[in-house]
This record gives sequence, C-alpha cells and structure tokens, in this order.
Amino acid sequence: MESTVKRLWNRNFSLLVIGQLISIFGNQVLNFALPFYILQISGSPALFGTVLGVSFLPLIITSPIGGIMADRLKKQRIMFWLDAGVTVMIVLYMVISGFVETIVPIVIVKLLALNAIQGIYMPTVQSSIPFLAPSDQLTRANSATSAVNTLSNIAAPTAAGFLLGRFGLLPILIVCAVCFALTAVMDLLIQIPYKRQETGESIAQIVKGDMIQAVRFVKKRPILAKISVMMFAVSLLTTGILMVGIPVFITQHLGMGMEYMGLGRAISWGGALLGTAIVGYLGERLTIKLVPFTVFLLGLSLSPIGLVLLLDVPDFLAFAVMIASDFIFTVIILPCMISIMVFVQKITPEDLVGKVMSLFSALPFLASGLGYLLFGMLLEQFDAVPWLIVFAAALLIGLIALISRKHFQNADIDESDLDF
Repeated sequence: MESTVKRLWNRNFSLLVIGQLISIFGNQVLNFALPFYILQISGSPALFGTVLGVSFLPLIITSPIGGIMADRLKKQRIMFWLDAGVTVMIVLYMVISGFVETIVPIVIVKLLALNAIQGIYMPTVQSSIPFLAPSDQLTRANSATSAVNTLSNIAAPTAAGFLLGRFGLLPILIVCAVCFALTAVMDLLIQIPYKRQETGESIAQIVKGDMIQAVRFVKKRPILAKISVMMFAVSLLTTGILMVGIPVFITQHLGMGMEYMGLGRAISWGGALLGTAIVGYLGERLTIKLVPFTVFLLGLSLSPIGLVLLLDVPDFLAFAVMIASDFIFTVIILPCMISIMVFVQKITPEDLVGKVMSLFSALPFLASGLGYLLFGMLLEQFDAVPWLIVFAAALLIGLIALISRKHFQNADIDESDLDF
C-alpha cells in the first residue's frame, strides 16, 4: 500500500504518538497495579498467573473485531470512544469497589473490561500508521511509536509500584482516569484518511466474511502462517517467565517488596529504548530474515535467570541478574517485532491491513494468556526447582529459532504478494 504523506513527523502522526504516550502510560499503570495487588494480598503464583491469563481472553476475542472496525469505520472515532469509555469505566470502578468487600472478583472484571477495549484499540492504532507515515519510512514510524510506548512503560511500573506500595489503588485509578481523558481529547484532533466500504450485509456476516478474507490472505502466503506459528510459540514461553516468573522470584524467592518489582520492571523496559535506537539506526536494513537469529538471542537472554535460581547467590545480585536479563530480552524483542510488523504492513493490501494486523495481535495474546496460566501453575508445583522451568523454556526457544531459520532465509516482499 502506498501512502501520500511526504513527511514523517506531520501533525496527525505527532498527535497519534503523543496520545499513545499518555494512553499507554495509563494502561500500563493499571495492568501492573491490579494483578500485582492480587499477588500481594494472596501470595499465590497460581492465582496470579490465572488472573493474568484469564484477563487476556477478551483480547483474543476483541482483537479481530478491532481489525474489522479499523478497516470499516473512522479510526480516530474508534480511538476516542474507547479512551472515553475507559475513563468512565475507571470512575465506575472506584465507585463500585467502595461498596464491595470481596475485591479480587472486582479486579478481575476490571482487567477483563480493560483488555477487551485494548483488543480493539491496538489494531486501530497499528493500522493507522501506514496512512499517517510515508511508505518508505514505515520502519522508522513503527520505531517512533515503539519509543514512546517504551517511555510510558518505563515510567508506569515505577509510578505504579511506588503508589501501590505506599498508598494503595485509589491514587493509581485517579492518575489513569486523567490519562485516558486527555487522550480522548487528542483523538478528536487527529485526521486519518477514510474510505467507506459499502455493504448490505448484517454485522455477523460482515465479521465472518472479513475474517475469512483475512485468513485466506494469510494462508495464500506461507511465510505469514509460519510467522504466526513462531510468534505463538515464542510468546507462550517467554511471557510466562517474564510476567509471572520474575515477579514471583523477586517478591517470594528473594523476599523483596513491590517497590523493587516496579523499579525492576521500569529498568527492564529501558531496554526498549536501546532496541528502538537499534531499529532507527538499521532502518530498512532490518528485514524479516533476521527474525530467527533474534529469537535465538531471546532464548539465550533467559538463561541467566535460571542460573541465579540454581546457584546460591546473594539476593540483590540475583535481583540484578534477573532485571538485566529482562533488559536484554527487551532490547532484542523490539527489532524482532518491528521487522515482522513492517513486513506484514507492506505485504498487506490497504483494505485488509486492519484485519490481518488483528490476527497477528490475537495470536500472541492467546499464547500469553496460556503462558500465564501454565507458568503460574508450574511455579507453584515446582517451587523448589524454578530454575528447571526457566532452562526448559530457554532451550525450547532456541530450538524454535533453529527450526524456523530455513523458512525465513528466502522471505522477501515480492510484487506478486501485493496482488489479492
């Protein structure tokens, strides 16, 4: 697809990026605080992993719907109503939680609703980038959005860990409500090209027909199907270790407080800044052919976590090694994911980009949800030998990289791929 935009940092793209900076900060504060609050009051890795896993189910369901909406409706209006909806939802949550004593079910419902909205929001933003950035600068455009996302992700855990550890949930909810309200106002100022797709079908027929069309597009291009399988497997193994394992290791095995977890998560997200800088430097030289190599490095980066759990090392040294591994992982994952997203955006026709991107968003969500559930149970069952789980995951990721290498060597964008 060809964009008519000539300059990357135009008004609309800049508004999209700034809005993402604020919105993702609010979203990540909530996504950090609510599950960790449950871990804090329950002390159960299995419950923690279950809450994280179940909360991802709406993302799997709403992400394809979000892709269809992004292709058929005005994208800036979708973003506005979603940001406004989250603002209202947070206010209602504060009101309802004041009258209910059993807080865990309320937290789960809140996470379900938040992730349902995110499932629609993310494909909308991703499918907006090709319309707002020059076609020959899509890599740098995706890198820029990743950079601001990273800044939000660095600040959010630190703020959430400090506020949760010192003051509880209420200040967190107030900060997040303000963030989403500001983003909703900015959404109204963005202008994204829109071409109405006429149809006389029912909503159910539209959803079915559009998703069949997207799946058929992916099936006709074997490299896209192989990318999907690899993303699913890697997400299943890595998110369980990083999002369930590291918090459990730090708070329970090392006995450190929530403030340390928030600081550690912020430091690890700092790796995304370095990863974004690498993407900006490489630019269009960063191709899909490098994905197997980066996946191999991802598995390798997890190994030190297993090593410090196996050996008898001081608690703070173990903490530092875990955070350093998470940092290195984050550096590597950015080039890997951006090269995949750019490849998909370039190879996909304009009227399918939202739907196809939603498929590529839904699979990691499904894998992450299953990974949270799986690793939460494994860490509770094998509490005495957590290093075994980490080493097994790292080994499987390395094998996936080696197996997928031959499939990516000949991957490239061919003009015939753009015909559909």
